[in-house]
Amino acid sequence: MAANRPSENPYLVARQEWSERYGSYVKAAAAWRTVGILALAMAVTGFGYALYLSTQVKLVPYIVEVDKLGTSVTSGFPEQIEYADARVVRAALGNFVTSFRSITPDAVVQKQYIDRTYALLRTSDPSTQKVNAWFRGNSPFEKAKTSTVAIEVNNIVALSQQTYQIDWTEYERDRKGKETGTRRFRGIATVALTAPQDEAIIRVNPIGLYVRDFDWTAQL
Repeated sequence: MAANRPSENPYLVARQEWSERYGSYVKAAAAWRTVGILALAMAVTGFGYALYLSTQVKLVPYIVEVDKLGTSVTSGFPEQIEYADARVVRAALGNFVTSFRSITPDAVVQKQYIDRTYALLRTSDPSTQKVNAWFRGNSPFEKAKTSTVAIEVNNIVALSQQTYQIDWTEYERDRKGKETGTRRFRGIATVALTAPQDEAIIRVNPIGLYVRDFDWTAQL
């Protein structure tokens, strides 16, 4: 009997039949596994990059200046605005003096005054040491037990691009509302402007104005 030809070998025929029927499925499955691994790698890479970018984000305040009627006068990012504009600095310094010197019987409001004062102070500047010494010897919370002090800023004049003269009047009243004294003060403030980058700082000091040094005296 003649030997079987290779093409007639049942094992080879079965292998060829299996390859034709299932080989394509195996190859497709392998291809999808490769695609899945690549997609996972891309997703991990993208997530890691997004996480890295989130740590690098820096908030830049956008400032809009308005007039008394609420109409926009000028706007832009900090580097686009003239911070030497005396109107901007005067407003910030007026708020600083009012917060620093006002005394109210409402402890919550008094704490807000103190927080606003320190929002314009930096630890390394001489003004911070002077304000600290004042509060240590003149606690507004103790003073508020017997009297209140209201502040009226009378004038703020630029002596240079960094130094301003501030004149204000303090009206002291007892807890019944009767005025017990009026005193006039003059202060000299040296300021610095640093664009804020932290969101918490932007909320309390949006233009980045800091009082580097501050001296004040009572006027006769």
